[in-house]
Amino acid sequence: MHSGSKAWLRCEVTPGMFKNELAVGITTAEGRIVSFFLPNDFVKDENQIAVEIVARNGEYCVVALPQRTFEGSSVARVPLNALQFA
Repeated sequence: MHSGSKAWLRCEVTPGMFKNELAVGITTAEGRIVSFFLPNDFVKDENQIAVEIVARNGEYCVVALPQRTFEGSSVARVPLNALQFA
């Protein structure tokens, strides 16, 4: 796996404010939860979203998220075991 690779990131998904969206929460490598809304069709198997690998370092990866989080970032450092590589 290298920079630019695609992967599926495990996340927590709940209904969004509108019928066609979902609220997504991911747990970072630091244990913080970041969240954002996504259209329904961005979520696979009810708990995975597609991300792009930006960097990898040991037990974690930095991934580009499909949407900016409410906390303000469009990237997150996530545990390697939260990813399924395409």
